[in-house]
Amino acid sequence: MSSSADARNRVAGLIVSGNFLQSVSVGINAVIFTTALASYGASTALIGFILAIEYLSVFAISLGLPRILKAFSLSAGLEISLLFRVPALIALCYTTDPSWWLVWVFLHGVGNFSYGILLQTWINGIDFGNKKGLVMGLFGTSISLGLATGPLILGIAAYWPEAFSPAVAAIELFLKQQLSIEIPAAVSELTKTGLVLSAVFSAISAIPTLLCRFHTPRPFLSNDVSVRQLIALAPAVYFAVMLCGFTILGLQSFITLYGIKNGLDIASASYLMTAFMLGSIFLETPIASLSDRFDRRYVMIVLVLLGLVSAIYLPIVVYWRWPAWILLFIWGGMMGAIFSICLAIISERFEGERIVVANGAFAIMDNLGGLVGVLIMGIAMEYFGEDGFPYALMLASIGYFTFALTRYRVQ
Repeated sequence: MSSSADARNRVAGLIVSGNFLQSVSVGINAVIFTTALASYGASTALIGFILAIEYLSVFAISLGLPRILKAFSLSAGLEISLLFRVPALIALCYTTDPSWWLVWVFLHGVGNFSYGILLQTWINGIDFGNKKGLVMGLFGTSISLGLATGPLILGIAAYWPEAFSPAVAAIELFLKQQLSIEIPAAVSELTKTGLVLSAVFSAISAIPTLLCRFHTPRPFLSNDVSVRQLIALAPAVYFAVMLCGFTILGLQSFITLYGIKNGLDIASASYLMTAFMLGSIFLETPIASLSDRFDRRYVMIVLVLLGLVSAIYLPIVVYWRWPAWILLFIWGGMMGAIFSICLAIISERFEGERIVVANGAFAIMDNLGGLVGVLIMGIAMEYFGEDGFPYALMLASIGYFTFALTRYRVQ
């Protein structure tokens, strides 16, 4: 293997490591943000609005990314994102006021999504030859693994608080001495510990990217390309990204409730989501690597079709433990693979500033799909009962599959 290939592999490994560490932080936040706000007396509607604020920040970041990279280098942008993420998480320890949570959660979203989109832009700009699908699979898997690891670490903190309390107390004492502020009594020990742990993982996620900061791409030149223009150039790919967001975020939000409504206890219902996450972790990379051997577009369409089949069979197998787990395990791997294949296609189709805007469009479509998915699934379950959940998933898959057949001609 050549030295240049070795360097590319090292950079890819460091990028994936940084992506994993930041995803651990996001996984912790997914639990802490909701439970903390509920303990402060916030209504479910208000909690949902505050969490949506973080996702909405991705639109501002994605649309302004080219201008950011004209003013700063990619490595500088990654370092600046740290200034939004970590202070916001620490600040959340010191307030129980939902209005301030809106501010700090939004600022955290700005830093979090900036970091993720810049990492995605960086790894997409590296030429991995016929291993592009494999590398994108590893990148996507690092997100799933981090999201699954975050709640696990938080669980350890809940059952073994003395493992983390000295470090948390030291940080709290330091801030009290330097800023003369104290954490409100309403902030529980677990909330405080979780936010500090999240801030720590977010901070150390900068280390891998700092180690390879001299390998970042050169500044991108402007050609006045817009997000709308790039989506129009590759609609089938971007709508596949939207389908991923629709399915993955929708499943994360409603699969446990769907299981409970079908007679499962809380533990058994929660394992449905666990199976889906594990599938994304273990199957995403090997399935995505198949696209290195075949036409990526057709692999993606086949996976969408199999996702439709999974949605059809979900109401049948949900009552049986192992068949339901196996179905969701495979389904999670397929949806994760679609995400990675879309990344690979985009990196092959666009370059220069276009890859920056392309990644911004990717993030916009992914999050837009998630927001639309949660809204439609909630309405469908309200009016059609628990089976409104798989109906919504079926409808989305049928819609995309039909659209894709009109875009890709078999040759």
